[in-house]
Amino acid sequence: MTAWRPPTEAPPVPWAQVAESLRLPQLGPNPHKLSPRMAEDPRRAAVGVILWGDPAGARKIVLVQRGFGAPQHAGELAFPGGMVEPRDRDLPATARREVAEELGVIGGLWELGCFPDGVAKARVRFTPVFFRWEEPEPRFHLDHELEQVLLLPLAPLLAAPWTVERLERYGFTLDVPRLELPQAPLWGATAFILKSWLDVLRDCGEA
Repeated sequence: MTAWRPPTEAPPVPWAQVAESLRLPQLGPNPHKLSPRMAEDPRRAAVGVILWGDPAGARKIVLVQRGFGAPQHAGELAFPGGMVEPRDRDLPATARREVAEELGVIGGLWELGCFPDGVAKARVRFTPVFFRWEEPEPRFHLDHELEQVLLLPLAPLLAAPWTVERLERYGFTLDVPRLELPQAPLWGATAFILKSWLDVLRDCGEA
């Protein structure tokens, strides 16, 4: 399939719209759970969803590509994140620690809130923690297991040519979003969470 090549720059998405997209799911019937799958692993995980921008709004979202020699999820696109450790105060603390370890981003992260949880391929429940980041010149120091960082313009993702892939996993039939990018397809739990949030974000802008 032909890969979607996003524009380099795009208009910002207002921070108020982003905030509303994180508030609305908390009012729904399942404010803490997005995936219909049950997590079989009792451990918890968190990922950092970093929205880079400026006072006008969010301009880009940060994704990572796992190294092709990584022991897990080799070459896949994902949010930086990982398992909860005993020293973590809470799930946002887990996300901050993982962002620091994987990307070298330590300061300047403004916690915006959490989106309902997903379930990863490893059958672990994970919480997406959103951060606002207004560093003028984004710089990263990548963990050795990462191949690269992607800064995707946020607004164009709302109208990107997403498709749906039907997966049979663990007794469930799941319709999972998929987006073909030049680096690799964006799919699986990462795409499921991202597209679900983008749908809410778009609706907030149209309201």
